[in-house]
Amino acid sequence: MHPVRQPVLAAGLTALATAATLGLAPGAAVAAPAASPSISVNWFGTADARAHTATVGGRFDCGAERGLAYIEVHLDQRVRRGSVTGFGFGVIGACTDERTAGTWTATIPADQGRFRPGRATTIARLVVEPNSITETTEPVRLRPRCAHP
Repeated sequence: MHPVRQPVLAAGLTALATAATLGLAPGAAVAAPAASPSISVNWFGTADARAHTATVGGRFDCGAERGLAYIEVHLDQRVRRGSVTGFGFGVIGACTDERTAGTWTATIPADQGRFRPGRATTIARLVVEPNSITETTEPVRLRPRCAHP
């Protein structure tokens, strides 16, 4: 048997004792980490130049969070010599044990100018009260809104 250095042996025994205390010893059950909230944006949205609005949507997942929930959406579109921006909300109600995921839609009024068909950038935030915010920045292609008869 090879001689063992005392500091190495002491460190190994300390690590083993710590693992056993935390429940990480072999054969102990380890709890899975809580799922975190997520949000995504659909690839396509619509632009209504007459109404000066754009509509985008996507999916949300509350993860392990529970509480009042809503979507904040910022939309930015480059046009000719400047950009058109807007801000809107998607109301989803609440994240509960019965409702943990779903779809959202938000209609965004332009601050100045008009949203037009073409590329835009969406920043969408899933807010679950009191203190959970999840954000994504994704490109979206706005299509013209079809007029209804």
